[in-house]
Amino acid sequence: MFGQKWLMTGLTLSVAWLTVGFADVSLYRGLPLDEAGIQLRAWGSGAIEETTETVFVGSRSLKLNTRGYFAGGWLEFRTPVDLRADLNAPDKVLRIVVRFPGTATVAAGGGTPTGGPGTPPRGPRGGGLGEFGGSGAPPGGQRGGGYGEFGGPGTPPPSGGGATTTPTAQELRIVLETNDGKRTDFLLPLQGIRPDESGWQSVSMPLNAIPLLKQTSGQITRIGFFSDTNATFYIGEIRTLSEQTPLQGYIYVVNSYGFSFNSRKDSKIVIAANDELTFYGVSEAGTVPAVFRWSFGGDPNLVDGEGRVIRRRFPKKGTFTVVLTIADPYGARKPATAQIEIQVN
Repeated sequence: MFGQKWLMTGLTLSVAWLTVGFADVSLYRGLPLDEAGIQLRAWGSGAIEETTETVFVGSRSLKLNTRGYFAGGWLEFRTPVDLRADLNAPDKVLRIVVRFPGTATVAAGGGTPTGGPGTPPRGPRGGGLGEFGGSGAPPGGQRGGGYGEFGGPGTPPPSGGGATTTPTAQELRIVLETNDGKRTDFLLPLQGIRPDESGWQSVSMPLNAIPLLKQTSGQITRIGFFSDTNATFYIGEIRTLSEQTPLQGYIYVVNSYGFSFNSRKDSKIVIAANDELTFYGVSEAGTVPAVFRWSFGGDPNLVDGEGRVIRRRFPKKGTFTVVLTIADPYGARKPATAQIEIQVN
C-alpha cells in the first residue's frame, strides 16, 4: 500500500512538473507598470509610455514611437522573466499583440484590394543588427523565369470579414537581453497577419528560431522594440504560448478589370491573351509568418517567384496551372499548396 501510494505521488509530482515546465509565460499583460514590476525606457529618438487610449487585455497598453531599427523603447523587468522551460518546447512561440492606429483599411470579401505595386514585405530573418547576430530565412523577394512578366505587390486581401488595418511598418526589430549580460535580436514581419475587429494583430516568432537564445541564461531582463521606419503603435500583450496551427491558405486573384477570384471556389479563370492578373497568397497559418512560393508551370518544385503578391501577364494562348506553396520558414510545419488554372484564349 505504501509503495503504491508513493508511486502515485511520484507520478503526480512528475505530471505537475511537466505542466508547470511548459506553461505559458507572460511578459506583459496590460497591468499597471508598478504592479507588473516593469520600468519603461526610451531609446535614441524613440519614445515609450503607458496608456489607456486602447487596451487589448488588462487595463493598460504601451504606446511606442519608433524611428528606425535603433530608436524605440525598452521594457525592463524588476524580476527576470524565466523562459528556460519554454525554450525546450518545439511548438512554443513568443507572441506580441500590436495595434497600428489611423492606417488604411481593406474591405473584406471581394473587390479590388487597395495599394499597388511596391516593395514586397520581407520574410522572417534573425539577427544581423544586435550583439549576437546570426541568420535566419532570407528576405522575401522576386525571381524571374516562367511564362510571363510579374511585378511588385499591393496590399493582400483579408482572409475573412470586416476591415483590416495595414501597419505603417513592415517589420519590428525585437531585442532580448538576459541576466547573464547577453543580447539577441530578430526581425518580425507584420504584413499579412489579419487583425481582430478592434485592430489588434498577433504576430509570433518560434522561440527555437530566435538566434542563439538557447545560448543565453533564458531569463529575460529587458525587451526592446524598434521598427524599420517612423511609426506609432501600441503593444497590448507579450507572452509565450503553444502554436500548433497547420499551414493552410488559398490564392486570391484580381484581373485588370477589378474582378476577383478565389481558388477555393474557382478552379479555372478564362482570360484573353496578354491580360494581366494579380495573385495574392492568403495564409491561414496562425500568427507565425509564412513564406509564399509561386509556380506558373504546374510543378511546385520549379519556383518562378517568391512573395505574398505577384503580378503576371499571359501573352500566349494555352492553359497554365498556377501553384502556390505556403511554407514555414523555420521548417517546423509541413508546407501547404493551393492551385488555380488559367485558360488564355
